[in-house]
Amino acid sequence: MEKIKVIIDGCEVTCNEGESILNVARANSIFIPAICYLSCASPTLACKMCMVEADGKRVYACNAKVKDGMQIVVHTPEIEEERVAIMQAYDVNHPLQCGVCDKSGECELQNYTHYVGVSEQKYALKDTCKPFGKWGKAVYDPNLCIVCERCVTLCKDKIGKSHIKALKYDGEMPDKAYKESMPKDAYGVWTKFKKSLIGLNNVEADACGDCGECVSVCPVGALSIGHFQYRSNAWELDKIDSTCVHCANGCALTYEVKQKGIGGGEKEVYRVVSDWNFSTLCPAGRLAFDTNNQHIKKDLEAFNKTLAAFKEAQSIKFSGDISNEEALILQRLKEKFGYKLVCESVYPFKEFLDSFSKVAGNLGSVTQKQITQSTLVITFGGALSYDMPVVTHSINNAMKQNKGANLATFHTMEDIALNNFVKTPIKGIYKPDSEEAIALLLASACIPREKMPQSLKKQIEKYEKLESKTLIKEIKKKIKQEALDENGNVILDEKGETIFIEKEEIQKISEEIEVVTSELYAYCGESIREAIESVKVVLNDARSPVLIVGSDVYSARNASNIAKILGYIEVLSETKLMLLPPQTNALGVALICNLDKESLGYSIGYNVEGKYKIGTQAENALQMPYLSEQEGSLVNVDKRVVPIAPATPYYGYELNDIARALGLENEYTIDYTQELPLTKGFKSIAYDDLGFGFANDGTEIRGYLLDADYPSENTEIAPITLESLETYNLYARNSVAHFSKSTLASLHLDSKNGLQVSKEYAQRLELEQGDKVEIDFLNGVIVHSVVSIDSGMQGDFAALGVCGMEGGFQNSRYVNASIKALK
Repeated sequence: MEKIKVIIDGCEVTCNEGESILNVARANSIFIPAICYLSCASPTLACKMCMVEADGKRVYACNAKVKDGMQIVVHTPEIEEERVAIMQAYDVNHPLQCGVCDKSGECELQNYTHYVGVSEQKYALKDTCKPFGKWGKAVYDPNLCIVCERCVTLCKDKIGKSHIKALKYDGEMPDKAYKESMPKDAYGVWTKFKKSLIGLNNVEADACGDCGECVSVCPVGALSIGHFQYRSNAWELDKIDSTCVHCANGCALTYEVKQKGIGGGEKEVYRVVSDWNFSTLCPAGRLAFDTNNQHIKKDLEAFNKTLAAFKEAQSIKFSGDISNEEALILQRLKEKFGYKLVCESVYPFKEFLDSFSKVAGNLGSVTQKQITQSTLVITFGGALSYDMPVVTHSINNAMKQNKGANLATFHTMEDIALNNFVKTPIKGIYKPDSEEAIALLLASACIPREKMPQSLKKQIEKYEKLESKTLIKEIKKKIKQEALDENGNVILDEKGETIFIEKEEIQKISEEIEVVTSELYAYCGESIREAIESVKVVLNDARSPVLIVGSDVYSARNASNIAKILGYIEVLSETKLMLLPPQTNALGVALICNLDKESLGYSIGYNVEGKYKIGTQAENALQMPYLSEQEGSLVNVDKRVVPIAPATPYYGYELNDIARALGLENEYTIDYTQELPLTKGFKSIAYDDLGFGFANDGTEIRGYLLDADYPSENTEIAPITLESLETYNLYARNSVAHFSKSTLASLHLDSKNGLQVSKEYAQRLELEQGDKVEIDFLNGVIVHSVVSIDSGMQGDFAALGVCGMEGGFQNSRYVNASIKALK
């Protein structure tokens, strides 16, 4: 993008052509007031506070674009007068409840009233009482609302739901005499927010579910979250910057904490907030903060029994939701004592990464910010709206902000939420176990044929054929360009004999002769041909195309070969990849630990099944802290090493206490932070130096990006075989907002995990919401669950939440199971 220079209040700054004046100013620490604007979203022009002069003309900085050499003035006497009048209008009849308002102390109405210097009130209007509203977790007080529409913009441009909008309200209007005496923009702002309210956009109140993201952007106290309302003043809360630990997105967040009771005692997290300008949270990140083990004390007897178990054990089994530091501790224990390290949730991902990186030379180069800049996003092999919701926020933002953006989804089930981000999504619904063939088709669409290595080209061409009849081929041979008349019709064949074929028929023949089909289309599913052909078309004009790969693929048939094929897409095409880790710190564990496929002998289970169990749950022999109660780090989906800070204190034993008793030397867990393996891209940076937050331009300054280049190899693509496909009826997928036992235990999440089915499938099975069912996996595992009717599902396929469940699904997210109602 071309760089230009502009002058803002006498300061010369360099920026990208086409950026808004407001974003350029913010990126260069030049303050322009704005209430309604939300970064990386559509401007609403609701507040008009960002007015500036650009080359002598009044414009709104949120909407006006910079031009080379532009002279911008932020403050003039006329503009300052207008801003004061706007704030006076906002203040008319605004309820004086600052002493009890949840927003007091961080209210933008308060701040801007003081900033512009409102010292008197010139305007008056009869007050009216407006009814309260509620949707999902949000509680709406329209009497406090200034209708800035930031909540509307967030829901549409970032979350991708469009569940709320500004509705018409027939309220008391300002006297028309004010139109002559008030500055023009101030009167317009006043009348606009007096005739509007925020409300639901033709959806039921429960459609919002556990979201609550609209609350995060409200500049006043109009939107609050139910569990926090009237419980504390903002200035009474201690702010703890940390990282969400529920999934591999690793979102930046801040815990707001206060001590329980008077005179000390336990601490309580009152709410979770985020930097709403640059980041969103999913329901789990926003709400599932209340599960902790701060009541646990050191139990010496249990600790000594645990040491004895470690001395007897041959294997340590664990999950992927541990910190980098804990992963390094386990690796050091493996090196010292020869333990088998078994992490069933991460092992397939690690194997996949190893094969992928040998071809691509990286771990997938795409970050979430790059997703928002793409005009073509392709997803493959993951239930993204459930597995990693905030990544879908980035996808939606790309669709809403980038002109002509396209979305292509390839999965066994349609993701209704994802497909609603665009008017005409490209949808490729494929059959389970056909992922290798889909990868090959994606490679054929993304990689120019002349760039393909021979082994890849050979596999693609093996399944290609021309779909044409002999007659068409013969006619095509006879047609010569010089044999056309002035209207483009054929009048002579190659022998000079007179024939006549209309121009339209020639075009039809030409199109038919060039259609390339493939056995792979029929193998994968009916919709795949159209989807792949559509991707080929939109790729021609796509800017920064992105392929996001989900965790279905890591345990698919011939996953290693799929990894190599996708690696070639990364290295040989314009399409770049993001590989979604299957658990919170799966990427960190995969890089740090030398994992074993299977355990041996007596095993320790750390938050998973084992002969001797330790972890966060009450049934374990030794209680341990939740990840949110630890200091440490993890590697998120952006390949960024980010810090974790404890939301609440923990007084029991930690993994490092066991490690020290077994002979490792580091005194504190965070001593391992700067010892993470440099060969895997980690840096020798101490925990306290990792940092938090965002720069003025939205660049993340939390932690650091992995600095790893892997030696790439010219790896052969193995021959693929179109094996017979099984029929499945059950998919492993947690319901919205749930990732682990800690989210299931949260009192603030209303959504439940269980058997998710479409309305149509529920009717076929004669099931209703809340029914209890028995699921027989036909391999000796039987589980009981509760039915949840999911409006985002279609077809005869069910999904089962697997939080805390072991067994059943074996090396795949698919299974054929027996489902029956329990009466």
